[in-house]
Amino acid sequence: MTPDQAHRLKQLLIESSPLIEEYTAAVCPGCVDVCCRQKHGTHGERDLAYLHALSTPAPLLAADRDPDGPCQFMGQSGCSLPRWMRAFKCTWFFCEPLLAALDEGDPRKARRLSAALQKMVDRYNGENDEADGVINQETAIGTRIKSESLIEK
Repeated sequence: MTPDQAHRLKQLLIESSPLIEEYTAAVCPGCVDVCCRQKHGTHGERDLAYLHALSTPAPLLAADRDPDGPCQFMGQSGCSLPRWMRAFKCTWFFCEPLLAALDEGDPRKARRLSAALQKMVDRYNGENDEADGVINQETAIGTRIKSESLIEK
């Protein structure tokens, strides 16, 4: 990934974060089974390439933490890392309650979020030809929902 590609992806993550956070702010505080686990905060190869292109070191995970325990970056108000520094899976994963909030909420917001996620997926996939780790829009939102259900509303 080139620095230019990484900066464009970073900007897209920054711009889309408030829309994602509208949903997470409504759903996540009442969660009894937090999906933000220590093992999920690990950055993959593409994440590391992206951060390297930005000349930004990856946040270090504490080796002494329980991998199935809450992520070390979880704070009172959610993740303490800005979205652009998180592992991509932290942006792509939408749990069942978040998907329900998308389904039940304003369809225009859901379409905007779906479009923003698709742009991120396109940029993320377009910068690496390797098949390993390729994300499509269906897996981008938890493999539980198809983009058509958001677009039809």
